[in-house]
Amino acid sequence: MAIRTIYPTKNATLYEDSGSKNTGLDEILELEKSISASGLSSTKNTRMLLQFDTSTLSASLSALGINTASDSGSLTWNLKLFVSEEIDIPETYNIVAHPMRESWTAGLGKRYHNPTTTEGVSWLYRTGKTPEVLWTGGNYGGYFWSGSHASQSATQEFSGVQGDIDIDVTNIVESWHTNTITNTGFIVKRSGSEETSTTQLGITRYYSKNTNTIYPPRLIAKWDNTPARSTGSMTELGSNDDIKVEALLTPEYKQDTETRVEVIAQPRFPTRTQTDAVGTITRYALPASSSYAIIDNATGEVVIDHDTVSTLIACSGNKHYIDINFAGLFPERYYKLQVKVPDLLYTNSVQYFNVPTVFKVIK
Repeated sequence: MAIRTIYPTKNATLYEDSGSKNTGLDEILELEKSISASGLSSTKNTRMLLQFDTSTLSASLSALGINTASDSGSLTWNLKLFVSEEIDIPETYNIVAHPMRESWTAGLGKRYHNPTTTEGVSWLYRTGKTPEVLWTGGNYGGYFWSGSHASQSATQEFSGVQGDIDIDVTNIVESWHTNTITNTGFIVKRSGSEETSTTQLGITRYYSKNTNTIYPPRLIAKWDNTPARSTGSMTELGSNDDIKVEALLTPEYKQDTETRVEVIAQPRFPTRTQTDAVGTITRYALPASSSYAIIDNATGEVVIDHDTVSTLIACSGNKHYIDINFAGLFPERYYKLQVKVPDLLYTNSVQYFNVPTVFKVIK
């Protein structure tokens, strides 16, 4: 029941067809493969660089005794990029993320700057054309770990459907935290065989850290810290219950905070009883695998999605609750909470409940 989001400190696209061009301020990152009629000799690729500062989150996890996935049994890290535009994309292709081997400078350039900005990272240079600090050993297009290295790559396969990049990079991030390699960022590219083939693979554009939208790249850590389920004196909801779900939300939350929110589920039409005793409140228990999601109220975009590990609803001390970290949510926007309830009506049934209260994240 824990999820944290980190945004990149820098990013850029590397263009093979213009070796010294810097794009550190572009709003878009591009994966493109262009081929002329002459074929392989005129194949040109692009690659994407991104770096994230994971040190603060890593220290927080270490304080909890969680350094690797084996410590928690559930810790994962995912690199996510959101698609802006796709042009002539094939039905099947692969995207690969590698850890970088050396540092690089983001730069202040954009693809269509005229004259071209050449100070900052590019296909040929890791810090800029002046002075000429080339990628080590002639590894143009970015010097990254590959071959037999344990954390050499993470891959996402696309088949029959295109969309956002969402790669499990747990092994790479853990190699940074164990000091096996130094964190100098990711390079995201097509697989080696796809880069060198004569097959047309089109253009995919992704939002960069400089976008004015709510879709910059992100690195997401997820793990399960949900306490052992204990319903206590709560009454289990059943298949005959027509339920409603609410949450004790406040109108606003600061972005740099974390809070615990109680979730309340109960029959929509509770059975009425006649008694001379003082009234008591009955608390009801949701099924064990119930989870939550957070949705941008304006766009309908699912910012934090339902997950069987990181967004489970806890049940302890005769109540349901969730812990929300607001650092991963954009400020000055409104959000709503959605609760997913499985197996209540019957086995494998799923119900979704949108909590009526909308909340705002502020700076």
